[in-house]
Amino acid sequence: MVGIDSTILSLILYPKARAPEDPTTGKPIERLEDRIEQLLEDLDNDGERIIIPTPVLAEFLVLAGKDGPKYLDDISARKTFFVRPFDEMAAIELAAQESEARRSGDKRGGSIAPWQKVKIDRQIVVTAKVNGAKRIYADDRDIRILAPKLGIEVISSWELPLPAAKQLKMYDEESSETNREGIEQNQNPAEFRADNSGGTGNPAGGQEAPSKEVPKAPARIIRGRSIMSDGEV
Repeated sequence: MVGIDSTILSLILYPKARAPEDPTTGKPIERLEDRIEQLLEDLDNDGERIIIPTPVLAEFLVLAGKDGPKYLDDISARKTFFVRPFDEMAAIELAAQESEARRSGDKRGGSIAPWQKVKIDRQIVVTAKVNGAKRIYADDRDIRILAPKLGIEVISSWELPLPAAKQLKMYDEESSETNREGIEQNQNPAEFRADNSGGTGNPAGGQEAPSKEVPKAPARIIRGRSIMSDGEV
């Protein structure tokens, strides 16, 4: 089991949303859509289910506005999603965590957020914990502070790995002879050699062989509108 916050949920359901800023570079996260796809693939391969605490769902639906029902249908259709409430066990765990924080002299547990936000973030974290999450994917600064105190690893969107590079053989009719050297072709490389200074070098008939067209990737169909115009939650 893994947990997610509302930012990661938004990126999963609408991966083309504007990328959040990578705090290590100060720039938008590069290839965010690829990172999200790789995350989902990895979780599926590991047989992990994704816990959506109900406070996260509430935050997400507020952002979704009138498109909320469409996204609810999407969530319900995904077998890996596991919406869980802040229930009795979570309440007991939250009380224990807050009591410990108060005894240490800092009821916010290291957060500098408004108290109401801290309480909601604690609900998110303890709901994930009591449902067996060992890891939570979250960009929220306060969840990143609170989760480790419960022994939960936190990974943010800018820390998601990129997928392994995929090798793709292609013939580019505009590329130079130098760029084509070393690329394996089914045909004899001499059949594709062209010399701009004077005719082709095709020994088979003096006519340059046609290039191989690379098919375009199918378009992704996205339901609803963007709910993250600025990349923040």
